[in-house]
Amino acid sequence: MIVPAAPAESLMSIEPPEPLSRLARLVALDDRLLRRLVRSRRRGATFGMKVLCRLYDPDMVVLGIAIALFSPSLVDIANRAGLALIVTSVLVVVVKRAVRRKRPALDIQASVPPDRFSFPSGHTAAAFAVAVAMTGTMPLLVPPLLVLAIIVGYGRMYLGVHYPLDVGAGAAVGLLTGSLVALW
Repeated sequence: MIVPAAPAESLMSIEPPEPLSRLARLVALDDRLLRRLVRSRRRGATFGMKVLCRLYDPDMVVLGIAIALFSPSLVDIANRAGLALIVTSVLVVVVKRAVRRKRPALDIQASVPPDRFSFPSGHTAAAFAVAVAMTGTMPLLVPPLLVLAIIVGYGRMYLGVHYPLDVGAGAAVGLLTGSLVALW
């Protein structure tokens, strides 16, 4: 069967697709970066990242703070960590509910996320906030805690539960709230 050719004017009326907005391009890049990262997962490293990120679950951090409150020499550290965690958690929940960014696809998640929304990463925010808040009391503790915070942020991406932008925003929130607590 021969299909008649379309008139020339109808071919001219076809418009090219709209270019993606900057935000749409950024979100697409975010997704590509995450998918590239999760392809490199290894079983042992995945287990290690799950354990490490579990240590920074808010309930585990609160447990550590509660234990530290029973030691007179650790009360100031516990107070700073607790305040940093509370302020950070409130800010993260407010931003998550305002932005409502969905988590990465289920097929790339190696861990069960704590909630529905992805932006910003609460684990990363908590890790950075506690690390920076220690500058006022235990400055020698800050560098290893910052390294740990970076690993936690990487781990959230590695486990496929946060996009790189989520982790970057979580780090920014944590740095801000931790700095405010350290100054206070």
